[in-house]
Amino acid sequence: MTVNPSQVASSWISQFGKALESEDINATVSSIHSDGYFRDILVFSWNNRCLHGHAKLRKYLTGSFDKVSIRDVKLETRTGLTPEYGALTDKLSLRAVSAGFNFTCAVGVGRGYFSLVFTDSGEWKALVVMMALADIEGHEEIEHELGIYEGHALAWTDVFNERRKAVETNPHVLIIGGGQAGLNVAARFKQMNLAALVVETTPRIGDSWRKRYPTLTLHSPKKSNSMLFQPFPKTWPVFTPRDKLADWLEQYAQSQDLIVWTNSRPLPHPVYDNSTKRWTVMVDRAGERVTLHPFHIVIAASTLGAPRMPVIPRQGGFKGSVLHSSVYQGGKPFTGKKVIVVGAANTAADISQDLVFHGAQSITMVQRSATWILSRDSARIMFDRAFPEDVDIDVCDLMAMARPISLLSKIERQTVEQSLEEQKTTHQGLAEAGFKIMAGKGFLTLWYEGRGGYSVDVGCAELISSGKVKIKHGVELAEFKTDSVLFTDGSSLEADVVIFATSYENIGDTMRKTILGDEIMDRVGPVWGLDDEGELRGCYRPTGQPGLWFAAGEFYISRAYSKQLALEIKAIELGLMVE
Repeated sequence: MTVNPSQVASSWISQFGKALESEDINATVSSIHSDGYFRDILVFSWNNRCLHGHAKLRKYLTGSFDKVSIRDVKLETRTGLTPEYGALTDKLSLRAVSAGFNFTCAVGVGRGYFSLVFTDSGEWKALVVMMALADIEGHEEIEHELGIYEGHALAWTDVFNERRKAVETNPHVLIIGGGQAGLNVAARFKQMNLAALVVETTPRIGDSWRKRYPTLTLHSPKKSNSMLFQPFPKTWPVFTPRDKLADWLEQYAQSQDLIVWTNSRPLPHPVYDNSTKRWTVMVDRAGERVTLHPFHIVIAASTLGAPRMPVIPRQGGFKGSVLHSSVYQGGKPFTGKKVIVVGAANTAADISQDLVFHGAQSITMVQRSATWILSRDSARIMFDRAFPEDVDIDVCDLMAMARPISLLSKIERQTVEQSLEEQKTTHQGLAEAGFKIMAGKGFLTLWYEGRGGYSVDVGCAELISSGKVKIKHGVELAEFKTDSVLFTDGSSLEADVVIFATSYENIGDTMRKTILGDEIMDRVGPVWGLDDEGELRGCYRPTGQPGLWFAAGEFYISRAYSKQLALEIKAIELGLMVE
């Protein structure tokens, strides 16, 4: 079939726009495939929702149109968002016409994206439609300043020092965590005129990365890991090393004029005043206690809480070394040692590879359950498709947001066997070495379930296949002996070193124990994972506790959804949204 994507997209958006503008629920719903998804971000409600199927969408839209007032629905003209016809994913034959669009609504302007499929009835219907609020009228995101102040009479240093003093004295928002999530949120808030103070526990911005193992390199390409407003240089490595990323974050905070307190942490327990809508929170700033009264607190610490360290009986009697991967600083101290690495995901694989390089006498990886393995080349293809080099990052983010997680997970389940076949050679060697490959779930499902259980292979698979890294599968450590460990199957293994690459607590659990306490976290509920609509729980959306927000996730999520969070806080400030 010959398809003119511009013609198809123009015809569909004309019908869809008229349906929205005339507040015709039936016509709006009929524009969408019966198995389609409608994703709404702050347009029809001050939340993010994903409605699958006509019945749920019709119920959701009922009573909403008169409050929203959609109009001026037009196709986008920016590169990357003009109509295109192609495969919906690289693993399905299903093809779609996709394009971006703009619109105005009662409170401001919005952006959207759709993917149309040709139905058996001979019509183009939307498999996916996403509509997102982009700006509130009169409170638009600032692009940049002129750089000349008071008629060229004020120096930049004086301007910035005055701004710093104002934010430190009376922050509208307190952001806890100065990693990529906290910095992305802070940068977005600054451009949205939301006075934000970042508090970071470590001595320097970037230390959360510097303190991890030396060979750590991001497994996703640099484009997907861009920070807001500031792409990496063209000369930057495709995969970013630990220390380069740490230094980049440190200079990012400075170049984006963010107000950051390092060596600082909030003390338990902040108190929220329902009458003033402010928190009272004590911050330990390098030993000095400072009381702040922000309207909002944002927990921006990825999803990673405290290191998860299993308690194993008789550890005190073990004469060797026991450590968590979070404090592993390279394999040199373990040359000639017998090492057990507990875990079989990314970190465990990287550490095992490093131990081989540094001449450990033996390395045994304890794989407690099956692991999803993906080659770096395959991962790069996946990320490059989502974040192509020739498309602006904000356009990439918009298109990524338009792909509901529940749809992507469904596609992933349908193509798991194909993915396994593509990795067949690698998987065969692993299986022969006793390594169990996860077959029922893929990367996305594992990521959103708990950010574990998968590994992007950068060389450890060959070491396992060749026997340089041995595998012990399906067991747990039962207890320590003087110079060995006993497993739950009754077997034992001599060891000089045991490294637990057992991930980290969920950030919500750590906040419950260290800062926020049970009363607040009982209101919040789960942080991370997916709700019954396939939306992230407790992240970048109301938590149940007024004035408290979580900004979790990796670079793309914090970069893209920082706008949603800024709009929600701005809407509360303007009286448009009630928590």
